[in-house]
Amino acid sequence: MYKNYFYLCRCARQLDSLTRESFITEAYTQEKDKLFLRVPLRDAQNFHLIISTASQNPFIAVKDEHYKAKKNTVNFFQDYLPCKVNSVQIASGDRIIKFNLSTGSLIILFRGSKSTAVFIDKSEKIVSFHKLDEKERRELLDEINSINFLNASFDFGSLVDDDLTDAEVKKLPFIGKDILGEAEKKKGDLKTGIKSIIDEILNGKIEVHFDEKRGRALFQPESFILNSTQVSSNYESYFEALHKYFSLGYSKSNIQSLRKQIEGYLTREIEITASKLNSLKIRVESGSKEELYRNWAALLQMNRDNLRKGMKDVEINSHKIVLDEKMSPSQNIDRYFEKSKDEKIEYEKSKELFSAASEKLKSLIKIRDKFELAADHNELAGIKKELKMSDQIKTQEDKIDRPNFRHFVIAGKYDVYVGKDSRNNDMLTTRFAKQNDFWFHARSVSGSHVVLRINETKEPVPKSILLKAASLAAFYSKAKTSKLAPVSYTLKKYVNKNSRHEPGQVSLIKEEVLLVKPEIPKDCIQVDE
Repeated sequence: MYKNYFYLCRCARQLDSLTRESFITEAYTQEKDKLFLRVPLRDAQNFHLIISTASQNPFIAVKDEHYKAKKNTVNFFQDYLPCKVNSVQIASGDRIIKFNLSTGSLIILFRGSKSTAVFIDKSEKIVSFHKLDEKERRELLDEINSINFLNASFDFGSLVDDDLTDAEVKKLPFIGKDILGEAEKKKGDLKTGIKSIIDEILNGKIEVHFDEKRGRALFQPESFILNSTQVSSNYESYFEALHKYFSLGYSKSNIQSLRKQIEGYLTREIEITASKLNSLKIRVESGSKEELYRNWAALLQMNRDNLRKGMKDVEINSHKIVLDEKMSPSQNIDRYFEKSKDEKIEYEKSKELFSAASEKLKSLIKIRDKFELAADHNELAGIKKELKMSDQIKTQEDKIDRPNFRHFVIAGKYDVYVGKDSRNNDMLTTRFAKQNDFWFHARSVSGSHVVLRINETKEPVPKSILLKAASLAAFYSKAKTSKLAPVSYTLKKYVNKNSRHEPGQVSLIKEEVLLVKPEIPKDCIQVDE
């Protein structure tokens, strides 16, 4: 309500008292839509008026101590400064404040997106804080010349004429909804109620508090919140109340924003960590099949003469061993030796990651408990720092909105991202994927780009994980209904995209091919972020 016409009348009255007979020595801007006026006072040599012309938040504030920035400032009205302030007035019924100066007039207009400040010299030349064309200058000058400006000592309550009907009073442009709503709550005559509220706005204490239900700070007369349980502060000075209003609103909105940010981050991290932990627990408890695969490979090798291409399985010494019918006997033997090596790597890594995930989940739950008790900004900022959230938003890939990609976790630890359409594929490949990530795409058919994130380049990725990522690429392609589908894969650094490519199209400098079943593997969990 600080922009209400009658509060601006109170603002003009206080400005007149503060600045009359003083001098404006500088006018400049160092922030967008803000004009700074230096008005040295006897007890405050760096006293400034701060005029905001921002469309959503126009205001006039004061600051006892303010220093002009050394860089990135633009001066205004230099031909007319320094100049003496003779008086401050306000337009009759309109939110326009006028500084009567020794060299002209400074006019502050509160008009939403058209809020501005203009200097009109003695010859009626207009210098504007914002750009105005010649037509706008002429129209503004004509309007200002037609306005009746009122002195700070004027009885503003008399603007509500006793001869007006209630219906006419309701149509007065300077009677806002807040005033009208409160007046209608009062018993008795509407005009009497309105005049009583205007008098309180002009002369009574200003109450400032944060309304938790509305989620914003309130600036209003004392009587407006008599029945409120909110903790409030009251002020005689318009500018002190305004300063409190802005600082309270900024502080509370920051706290709410920070709480929401931390809550969302904690929820997401706990869900992802718990999901990974469950998968890793199943993997660790199932034990390692390294010895089993090595034994099977050795059995196949010893019975190589009994094997032939096209066999789906073979039974040796009571062991039924599944074969790939499209592979030769040598390839099937090598496949089990390779599975044995992959199993050793994967199982040891799974145990390490299970331990790390357990500790992380405990830590996150402990921090969540602390977060639920946190009340002020410092405590929340400490929790954010403990979570290292600031580090989470610095990298380029984190600037991409990750939920735009399908996100899977294979075996509880390998992150795989799947594009949703052509443009999403481009974003995944060109902006999100790192140079040493693995990239997959079903061969000869349209489909999603798939990226297997590689966080540790020195650790080998098991062939089984590459096959599962390839299965995802086949599943999210036109080859989805095939029994087996060929999938190209390579490192992202060998994927090329240029201006000749259509959306979603790329070319590969080199590639390998995996033949896989199109499916979402059993140990592949989709993560909702």
